[in-house]
Amino acid sequence: MATVVTFGEIMLRLTPPGFERFIQARSFDATYGGGEANVAVSLANYGMDARYVTALPPNEIGDACLNFVRQHGVDTSHVVRQGDRLGIYYLEMGAVQRGSKVIYDRAGSALADLKPDDVDWQAAFEGADWFHWTGITPAISQGAAETVQLAVETAAEMGLSVSCDLNYRSKLWKWGKEPGEVMAGLVEHTDYAVGNEEDAEKVFGITAEGVDVEAGHVEAAAYKSVCQQLMDRFG
Repeated sequence: MATVVTFGEIMLRLTPPGFERFIQARSFDATYGGGEANVAVSLANYGMDARYVTALPPNEIGDACLNFVRQHGVDTSHVVRQGDRLGIYYLEMGAVQRGSKVIYDRAGSALADLKPDDVDWQAAFEGADWFHWTGITPAISQGAAETVQLAVETAAEMGLSVSCDLNYRSKLWKWGKEPGEVMAGLVEHTDYAVGNEEDAEKVFGITAEGVDVEAGHVEAAAYKSVCQQLMDRFG
């Protein structure tokens, strides 16, 4: 059975009950979530060996979050316990024609303050076959970006397959560098990339040739050029 390692931030999610708006809410349902943690939990539910790496504050909220992940059968033995707070995001669930809304409160989180040497990647990847990361993590902070860079380089050196979800998040790239400056060095060490046309355009400036999305008709085949351009650049 393959062992998959994922790395990224998990946050406390607070959601108004019953599709209420933020302005209406007087209570919030609490759970925990994050793209990379969700992948690890899903893989564990499918019967695979999943190992999740992140940073959590050494307090009761961090403990509760760790227990939430661990109860799904995910290996959390390489989670770093440091920092002062767990990031929070508020989710207003959409209904009918009203879309969902997210408000982040994650500045200064344990993961945002992480530095490359805080994680023993050799130990985290011991016996593993696959490493998965997403474009969310390097967008959080310079330290997080440098930690992902070290992770992908170490995974490649140790012979792991490396995959990523490009997952461009405009609200997060605020720490000083443009996405393309950071992501190019990460994708160079990545074997499989998942993304859409917006990810390719916003991160690497790659667009589908001859496509006008405002025209009301899009040929799926036209987006093959996006894949080809990515392959030509990083293949």
